[in-house]
Amino acid sequence: MNLEDYWNEFTSAEKDLFQRSCRRLLKMTFIVRDKDEENKKAYYFISKRPEPFSVYFGYIGFDIMVDRDNGVIMLRNCADMGEKGKIQSNRRTLKKLESIVLCCLWTLYADRVRAGNLSPSFLVSIVDLNFELEKYGVKELIDNKKLITDILTLFSGFNLLEVKGKVGEADCLIRLYPSLQFALESEEFIRFAEITQKRMLEQDGEVESEEEKDDEKDDDE
Repeated sequence: MNLEDYWNEFTSAEKDLFQRSCRRLLKMTFIVRDKDEENKKAYYFISKRPEPFSVYFGYIGFDIMVDRDNGVIMLRNCADMGEKGKIQSNRRTLKKLESIVLCCLWTLYADRVRAGNLSPSFLVSIVDLNFELEKYGVKELIDNKKLITDILTLFSGFNLLEVKGKVGEADCLIRLYPSLQFALESEEFIRFAEITQKRMLEQDGEVESEEEKDDEKDDDE
């Protein structure tokens, strides 16, 4: 069936929901069933009949993936083939600090899954996030509330998480959604962590070299 055939079969309410669901996927990449009522309506509508969405997005080189176990629908780029033939999610280029935060959030989510937690989403604190950030030595992130707030707001816009409270306050929590596990492949995380750690070591070496030069100058004087 072509898109027009599907469209003619929809009721007026279904046409409206189809349009809103497509716009949501294009804007957010992910639809998370257990986030709220709007996401739940879109999830069940798409999951029951994904074919018209595949046809529609196919015109622009995209497709959808429905993960019923995790309650996640993902917009994916058919042309972006990863290793082992896996189709990756829609891509966005992140800045270095944004990438580090994403890696830390991905780690927090993965740790809880490995610990046997079967909840569809997890609550973590800013302290938990800062603990992970310390491993990368990014003090500017830990000390800058506005910067970390902006980054968390960015990821919230892709349905990866939800900030509950205000960053910097003791009761502030971050709800991590299962969509996070599709935002970053384990191989990508390993490569990024290795590259980041290497750069940090190189920077530390440069700092030490400068300090050694200063010490030599002081000795000469």
